Formats: sequence, C-alpha cells, structure tokens
Amino acid sequence: MVLTACAPRVLSAAGWEFTALRTKAQVRLVNAADFGYCSAKLVGCTVPLGQGCVIMLDQTYFLKGTPRQKTLLLAHEFGHCLDGSKLIYTHNRFGHAGEVYGPYYAHAAEGFAEAYARAYIAQCGYNLAPLGWGQGPECVLPDPKAVKPENLVK
Repeated sequence: MVLTACAPRVLSAAGWEFTALRTKAQVRLVNAADFGYCSAKLVGCTVPLGQGCVIMLDQTYFLKGTPRQKTLLLAHEFGHCLDGSKLIYTHNRFGHAGEVYGPYYAHAAEGFAEAYARAYIAQCGYNLAPLGWGQGPECVLPDPKAVKPENLVK
C-alpha cells in the first residue's frame, strides 16, 4: 500500500467519491505536504487502488482556483486513474507527444493525463459534476482509449 504514512490524514480528509466510466475515485482535499507518495511541489497526485484510485488535490489550489484550473487539475488526475483502470498503464502509447503542453508533460503518463483533461474540457466544459464536484448537466466523458497523440486538443 502506497498511502502508508499519510493514509490517516488523507483518507479522513474532506472530499468525495464518484464513479465514472466504471472507475471509482476517492477525491481528498489535503495540503500538498500530506501527499506522501508524490512531491509536495505538485498540486495533485493520484494513487492507484485496485480498479480505482485515490486522488489527492491541494485544497488551497483547488478551492481558490479558476474554473479552468479546477477542471484541468481534477480531470488530469482522473486521467491518471483511467490510465491504470482502462489502459493498464500503456498511456495509449503517448511517448513524448504531451510535450506540446510543456516540458512537464513530455513523460507519457503526464502527457496522456493532460490530453485527457483537455479532451474533458472540449467535451464537458468546466462542468465538474460528472467528476462529483458541484452541480451541472450530465456529460458523456471522453473515452480514454480515444485520447491518442494524433487527437491532441490544445
């Protein structure tokens, strides 16, 4: 289990759960210093948990972020979750294609997750209700298998 030292603080933190695309996610709003598994320099971290995941979001960044920042963050982290549950960490053979979004996204896992977030915005806008946050209309989420390097949304 990768949530060892931080597990009590993370799992008891404020948050919500949702299921989308038959993947269950537990979202927790915590201080980045409590991420444990991931660098505290990040604003989000996803830890696989069976066929789902625990998504940790820096609570200050998320709660004070613009609608675009919130959507990119949560959809990006859910993209990591889908990478594990639906793509078995193949990252849809992303290679370095994600570097079009910036150097951080050159790694295949980060490139895929960011491309998923951009596809989410293209399909659902800034509506986070499908990911369990706030109110909004239903939206059919992008199929992670359709998020490929040749279909990048900027």
